[in-house]
Parts: sequence; structure tokens; C-alpha cells
Amino acid sequence: MRLMDGSSAADVPVELEGVDQPTVLTLVRVVRGAKRKPETASASCLRGRNWGIRAAGPSVERVGVYSESVTFRQEPRQGIFGCDNSPGPREESRRWCSGAYGTLYSGHLRDPRLDIICQATDGSLIGFVWVEPSPGTRFVAVAQPEYTEVYEVAGGLPVRVATTSRVDAETSSAVFDISEHDAAGKLLRSYELRAQVAG
Repeated sequence: MRLMDGSSAADVPVELEGVDQPTVLTLVRVVRGAKRKPETASASCLRGRNWGIRAAGPSVERVGVYSESVTFRQEPRQGIFGCDNSPGPREESRRWCSGAYGTLYSGHLRDPRLDIICQATDGSLIGFVWVEPSPGTRFVAVAQPEYTEVYEVAGGLPVRVATTSRVDAETSSAVFDISEHDAAGKLLRSYELRAQVAG
């Protein structure tokens, strides 16, 4: 299977306990601040939106089948922010179709900051949220209709994940079927994350 950037998805290095569907490993890159060259997704996210805040530490870039995201920690570590992207239409041919910001309370988010503005090529909505994995988690798996997307924990930041199903525009909500696994693939927990657009 191919990812949104046209690259072939790598195999998940371990078998994930409790995951019965085919798995697709998403791409992840941790980009140090000094290495944010103009052509990187991280630099594009910072340029493309007037955040009015500064990034602290590394950023995490992710590419899935129908999604792309960048996550930053805010200086001085009061929040996290970033950009979301999808292959569908967007205003004025912008590089990113949306973005999100979340305030940290004692180092944690109070809600996952659901974003449902981005679209797939067929016009259906894509939902994005941040997941704060439990200690020991190496892989966060999100069930899609025909496969499960797998995200590696990286950079000490919450994991920005996406779903192409169970997104409801009328209620501004989305449901994510998530499981968390350790480095050997052992199931640590599974749960249904119901998220609402903050407002």
C-alpha cells in the first residue's frame, strides 16, 4: 500500500496482538530545530500559519495513507500545535488544509483537539486527533474500514492520528478505534476515543 506522499508503506516490524486486519505502518520523522530546512514539512507548517508562538525542541512529521501531520511543542512548553493535511481539496491551494493547538495542563491535554476540516479525494471528511499513549507504548494502531494504520511513538510528543470513518459533520465529532502496543507488539490497552470539536 502507498502512503499519501507516494512512498510504499513499510511492514510493521512486529505482529500486533489483537489486530486482525492488515496493518499499514505510517511514516514518522523527528526533525531537530536546527535541521528544519525550508523544504521540510515542519518548516512549511511554521511558515504557512501565523501561529504567534515559538516551537521548542524537535517536531514530529507523520505521513499516513490519507493523512499528513506535523506536531510541535510550544515554547515554553505550555502547549502543542501543528498542521494537518489530506489529499482532498482545500482553500486557495494551500499546503495544509488545517491546524490545531492544544494547551497542556501539568504536561497533558484535556482533550485530543479534534480537527475535521480536511477531506479525502472523494470529499469525505478526515478526522485528526492527538493521542497521549500510556507508558511503554511503542505503537498506536487505528482501525480503518479495510486495514489498521500503525503509528510509532516518537519525539516525546503526543501522536497525531487520523481516521477516514465515523466522522460526523452534523455533530462535529469523530470516533477512533485505537489500540496501544509495546515494542514486542503486546496489547497494552484498546479503547474507543470519542472526540468533539472544541468550541
